[in-house]
Amino acid sequence: MNANELADELDKSRQKSYTSEHLVGKAANMLRQQQAEIEALKDKLYLTKQSLDIVDSWIGKAQDK
Repeated sequence: MNANELADELDKSRQKSYTSEHLVGKAANMLRQQQAEIEALKDKLYLTKQSLDIVDSWIGKAQDK
């Protein structure tokens, strides 16, 4: 189940005025997983930016010569 499917299920359960514990548990687990993925992507983006800054620095030094 992906986030959109989970959202659809939550909407359906809300319309029926109930939310199963199982569905709430799935939502909590999915949110934790997505947060971990977001943090990993932030770290990757930070490292990529650092790498680009290093390359820019090397290019600047090479052009100064």
